[in-house]
Amino acid sequence: MPPPTIYHPVVFYLVTILIAFILGLIAAYAMKQLQMPLLLLNLCVPCITAIVMIFASRNEILVQDFWNRLFLFKISPNYLIVILFLMPCIVFLATAISLLFGYSTAQFSISNDLSVMKGWAILGIAIPLLLAPILEELGWRGYGVDSLRANFNLFTTSVIFGLLWAVWHLPAFFIKGYYHNQLWDLGIIYVINFFVSVFVVAFLMNWVYYKTDRSIPAVILFHSILNLSSMLFKTEPFTKCIVTILLCVITISIIVYDRNFFFNQSVIPRK
Repeated sequence: MPPPTIYHPVVFYLVTILIAFILGLIAAYAMKQLQMPLLLLNLCVPCITAIVMIFASRNEILVQDFWNRLFLFKISPNYLIVILFLMPCIVFLATAISLLFGYSTAQFSISNDLSVMKGWAILGIAIPLLLAPILEELGWRGYGVDSLRANFNLFTTSVIFGLLWAVWHLPAFFIKGYYHNQLWDLGIIYVINFFVSVFVVAFLMNWVYYKTDRSIPAVILFHSILNLSSMLFKTEPFTKCIVTILLCVITISIIVYDRNFFFNQSVIPRK
């Protein structure tokens, strides 16, 4: 992993979050036809910012490190199982638990509408399942997370990134018809649940990322499976709160079990 002096995390996160708020506010007041293109543009910002900062540095170590991670498709079978099945199993278990509270078995059925934005069927599905995982992770794991990890242990890195990632999502709550805005209409408890889940998932994604030798394809796949699992079934908002609780339990268990990996500064993968 490149040395800390090569990275500029303050610049990276200021640019990505500031532009997210600008584009989010424009989208909130723009015509409906422009909202999805603006959201798609916002998804590109972390990726573009990361690539510009990597190649503008003209640092051969940083550039080569990026290419190595981008094409690191070899994933340990144990972590591939985690990537593919952790989130589906959590959603299934949470749904089963929700039945004890009187919720319907219809939650096990496939959802009739997978789109995250009303009126944008195909693009509304492609963004969370394909475009968002690729574009976000090229930015977050391509540069953002490593820029923090070069200066802090994995636990502190995940705390800082989790908070910043949650803030980055905030403008989406002001866009009518978008999934985040629908949560706001359902009630503040579901908004809080979303931000808690984002914060917790940041730990899991970082853990998978560093356990797979900083494989960007691995974390893109994990991100996609996470989104698919939350969209595929007719999962009730209450059940998603149970999902978050289970994610918290699993994440805390992983941190306690693998605490040296999270708290030891020397656990920085180096090529």
